[in-house]
Amino acid sequence: MSYIEAILTLFAIVDPIGNIPVFLDVAEHTPRGQSQKAFNTAVTVGVLILLVITFASDAILSHVFHIHLADLELAGGILLLIIAIDNLIFGSIRRSLNVNGTFTSYEIGCVPLACPLLAGPGAMVTSLTILESSGPAKAIVAIAAVFGILWLVMRFVEPIHRVLGRTVTTVFSKVMCLFIAAIGAHMIMSGLQHYFSGPQ
Repeated sequence: MSYIEAILTLFAIVDPIGNIPVFLDVAEHTPRGQSQKAFNTAVTVGVLILLVITFASDAILSHVFHIHLADLELAGGILLLIIAIDNLIFGSIRRSLNVNGTFTSYEIGCVPLACPLLAGPGAMVTSLTILESSGPAKAIVAIAAVFGILWLVMRFVEPIHRVLGRTVTTVFSKVMCLFIAAIGAHMIMSGLQHYFSGPQ
């Protein structure tokens, strides 16, 4: 997997453009004028979560549970496929992020923005898979690049939304879900190939 492939794969999972309506909706529940603090918190916490989970999980999986890359690819592929199909048909990711009341920018930046929206199970599995298959440099670059783009989208979320509109961002999100489903299917096939390629 090249650097570009790693970045595009994680970008499809995090889906900064498709999540613009969610960012705007969640921002309405922050104190007036503090939505950008919530977005900055979300990006910072999201990056930290992915880095910690990615690198700590590698050691835990290898030395404690003795799980190989093929096992991770198979389980992660199934998870991504379920997430993509569920969001395409039911939109459950957005439903689960309904927020009632007003929260501080730090509270809403951590939950639900950072986790589970940005650094959720799909992003965690994808980052760990990139690490296992392509090395730590590509995993770090992918996380940094995607969350850098994400920060820019959040910084200019209102102008971007005015230009694109809700329909375009929703369609973009659905298209990204198709890519997520394809990535999940590829991971499943790659994991299965390990088991059917002969004696290990």
